[in-house]
Amino acid sequence: MSDDHYDALADDWHDYAEAPWRAQILWPTIDELLPNLDGRRVLDAGCGDGTHAAALADRGADVVGVDASDGMIDTARERYGDRDRVEFHRADLAEGLDSLADDDFDLVLCQHVLSHVPDLEAVAAAFARLVRPGGSVVLSTHHPFHEYLVVREESYPDTRAIDGLDARPAVDADADSHPPTYADTERYDLYWGGEVPENASDGHGGADPTTFHRRPLDDLTGPLFDAGFALSGLREPDLTERLDDELAEAVSTLLDRPPRSLCLRAELSE
Repeated sequence: MSDDHYDALADDWHDYAEAPWRAQILWPTIDELLPNLDGRRVLDAGCGDGTHAAALADRGADVVGVDASDGMIDTARERYGDRDRVEFHRADLAEGLDSLADDDFDLVLCQHVLSHVPDLEAVAAAFARLVRPGGSVVLSTHHPFHEYLVVREESYPDTRAIDGLDARPAVDADADSHPPTYADTERYDLYWGGEVPENASDGHGGADPTTFHRRPLDDLTGPLFDAGFALSGLREPDLTERLDDELAEAVSTLLDRPPRSLCLRAELSE
């Protein structure tokens, strides 16, 4: 998905953050992995409209929120820029965050951004540079098992009841890799209009997809380990533990599938 697309979503992003999947499942799972925030300096990498950065500041953290979307940063500043403990800057995680100082943060929070980034080695190296020894990274991303099924089946499960979006995206996977294996690393696109446009594969489909990069679990975690982080917590959000009965019934087909997300905490060696 292009930065222009996120710019267009900026004003409504708070509503998406409050949808059941994020508010009842994903954020509470992330929250379980967060350390004590009082007095900590936190980087919210991919902060969106600033909703969670502001929440972290309310809990005593000094927060810097960065996002590649100018529209998201503008919205974050409008809504939360007058607070003393939070600031927002336009910066692209995929470009290394070179404008930020070394060893300046106790924690990096990164929520559902890594699936959009083709090179995780550069991202992990940036996190290791920015985090002080003994600091941590807490992140969420699409679960590798979930993404493998999406690409293999060329179909996305119906999550409309918990995502707050009236759209079931169509999947455009890399035809050269089919049938795929779990060990493959590849790009795939989701088209929110419900069908893949003609000529989508050559970039002339006339629609703006969300682009993802799927990879197996070892390729997801390996760059963090190589950069000096050690895994200290891992969660696979369970729908049945968080959702009320009515919502669980509405997405009952998801209960037989792997988790949609993987959440983890990793500590940087001292």
